[in-house]
Amino acid sequence: MRIMDALELQDKLIIIYKGMQQRRSFEKFFGKDKSLDNDFLDRLIEMDADDLIRDAIVELEDLIRRDSYSLEECSDPFDSIVNREALEYKCMRYGIRGPEGIKLEDIECVLSRV
Repeated sequence: MRIMDALELQDKLIIIYKGMQQRRSFEKFFGKDKSLDNDFLDRLIEMDADDLIRDAIVELEDLIRRDSYSLEECSDPFDSIVNREALEYKCMRYGIRGPEGIKLEDIECVLSRV
């Protein structure tokens, strides 16, 4: 896998992960809003895919090795990776309005190059 492909896949997985977290928080406080429906994110939430996505993000970091981290510096490398850049910046980089705009095709496109 090329480093650029791994980086793009990691960024999109971070967008998805944060989108799932935002949807859960929104629904907890305000209830379900039909105007924010996203079948892809809804299916991932139903499947409880959080752990799988977290593991994939950390594994991709090992391939990218942009910022080497050690357990002494960072007790949870996942938080360091996910919070390295603002979500809005990642979305703008790939032309996505926000986490609610992510679709399965966004990930399929990257995976097809792998």
